[in-house]
Amino acid sequence: MEHINDPKFLESVKTEIEIEFDNSQEAEIVLGSIKPEINGSPSDRTTVSIDIHDNTLKIIIKAKDTASFRASLNSYLRWIKLSKEIINLKNEYFNQL
Repeated sequence: MEHINDPKFLESVKTEIEIEFDNSQEAEIVLGSIKPEINGSPSDRTTVSIDIHDNTLKIIIKAKDTASFRASLNSYLRWIKLSKEIINLKNEYFNQL
């Protein structure tokens, strides 16, 4: 395998992302909404862990290749964005009452 000694060859990818929410309750709600995805991930190419501290989620993604890294990153960011949008809709609805 010639690519193993090639400095351009990527053996793995790791990133840490911190997302701050308005309050700890929002962070807990978002964590609860994406937790099933963490526990149910069938991929052996990517591992994801999420920690929460106060109002901040810390997401750690480790992948064996860039394709699986990109897919996981996009999925988690999309799920978090959707969760936040639902929280915002709920807040708007209850503020109108």
